[in-house]
Amino acid sequence: MKKRTIALALLTAMTLAACGNNGTAAPEPGVNKQVDIPYKGSGNSQDLTKDITTLKAPDTAISSEQVSALSVAGTKLFADTVAAEDPHANVLLSPISVALAFGMVEGGANGNTLSQMEAVIGGGNSADDMNSLLYNLSDRMKNAKDVNWNVANSLWFKDDGSWEIDPDFVSKAASWYDAQLWKAPFDDTTVSDINEWVNSQTRGMIPGIINNIPDQARMYIINALAFEAEWLNEYIDTQILEDQDFTNADGSTTKVTMLCSNESKYFELNGAYGFLRDYKGREYSFMGLLPEEGTDLNDYIKELGDSGADLSAAIRNIQYGDVVVQIPEFINDYDVEMRTVLQAMGMTDAFDREKADLTGMMKPVSGDDYQVWIDQVLHKTHIEVDRKGTRAAAVTAVVATTGCTSEEPYIPPIYVILDRPFIYGIIDNATGLPVFLGCMNRM
Repeated sequence: MKKRTIALALLTAMTLAACGNNGTAAPEPGVNKQVDIPYKGSGNSQDLTKDITTLKAPDTAISSEQVSALSVAGTKLFADTVAAEDPHANVLLSPISVALAFGMVEGGANGNTLSQMEAVIGGGNSADDMNSLLYNLSDRMKNAKDVNWNVANSLWFKDDGSWEIDPDFVSKAASWYDAQLWKAPFDDTTVSDINEWVNSQTRGMIPGIINNIPDQARMYIINALAFEAEWLNEYIDTQILEDQDFTNADGSTTKVTMLCSNESKYFELNGAYGFLRDYKGREYSFMGLLPEEGTDLNDYIKELGDSGADLSAAIRNIQYGDVVVQIPEFINDYDVEMRTVLQAMGMTDAFDREKADLTGMMKPVSGDDYQVWIDQVLHKTHIEVDRKGTRAAAVTAVVATTGCTSEEPYIPPIYVILDRPFIYGIIDNATGLPVFLGCMNRM
């Protein structure tokens, strides 16, 4: 059987503004680990990774409270994104990608800007806690058995002599996130280099994420994840039902192919039943979550966000029984500009040119007054679920600008039959954290 693939690429583009230190503790000195897949660029981008003063992150334990805080924050971000969308939209986010991106950004944030990121992205986890939590999560991915992850991060900065990157910020990114450092001219060759890096690190699933680089751009921070896995239990022909009805949120029906199985793990969350179907190795699972019939899916998702529902705790306290499951084969693409959602959630200062405090990243070579702020947060995802397994991808771009503000952003058996709107995700079983979290309102 061919492996199916989940991939996600996370792009954080930081442009620094010339108009106007982070307290995250650094680990002990050590040796920086390199990304799994080498990339040499076109020759116009220079790899300076070897020049970073790297620090080895210590073995730090993470608590269930830290995991729960990140889980609640991710669910809230998902719920608020759904609420801002068309009522019948299919939404798919990667909360872990967003957390990884802002985990690195927090290394250059201070004051209220940092506090708001910690509250909105980490659910109250400090930058130190996020570093430890995401380091452990990435380490689990890299050392997973029977599934194949690639976890890669990189920093790209403009080589024009007008700005200098903060060495402490770079060291934290390299130490906690294994980030590479690239110096580039930020011309068409850099566009090609960044896109080739993303293509390489996502194993061809995301061929590129930028078309051009704004004149004011000074730095890009990129995270890419790729995941290859097969179902633990392969579907056989008798478990595949063609030409089945799926009832969409608007009441119409669509013919789908249903994958039928009996599973053993289920959970309850705010009155809805969910199940897990394992990938090989049992470290990661597909999750399906179905509200009671007659419940509007978007209303249910809003309740999850408003109530502070902790999906990770529900999964860590998984129950066992006979669960009759049907999963439709489906493909979904989604993209969203997240600035408005994040501002509404309370992360406002980072987007305000007068209030943002991201001065721990870079500073101008000459001049004391300068400002750094974020302009956009772009998120794009793709997923395919079929009888072989799962294939998915995501790209997130956090863009800051030096120019004017941007335009408006574009116990008896339990039956969980996903033949009407449902929630789904890809779950890290050890923590219960969703790597992907989505809703299917229409097929």
